[in-house]
Amino acid sequence: MSTNKQVIESFLNMEQSNSSNLSARGASLFSYNLEIARWVGNKIIVFDYTKGGDYFQSMTTSQHVGLIKKEINLNNVMPVPFATKIGLIRQ
Repeated sequence: MSTNKQVIESFLNMEQSNSSNLSARGASLFSYNLEIARWVGNKIIVFDYTKGGDYFQSMTTSQHVGLIKKEINLNNVMPVPFATKIGLIRQ
């Protein structure tokens, strides 16, 4: 079992890894079973499931989103409604 930081590092390298509630699988990063980030082309898009993003899921998921946001260009953080509208998130 990996730490959350190791899972984030694995995701950044497109490798598989799991901690208790965070996992990197293929081109996606999951908090529990909710996809919170994805490689799209050569950049990472983060879906803003935080309280500030208006689509808060849980404190743990918000923390996971915060971890990956620290590693990317903040221009690549996408509001959940917009990601849904353009088809990156399917509900």
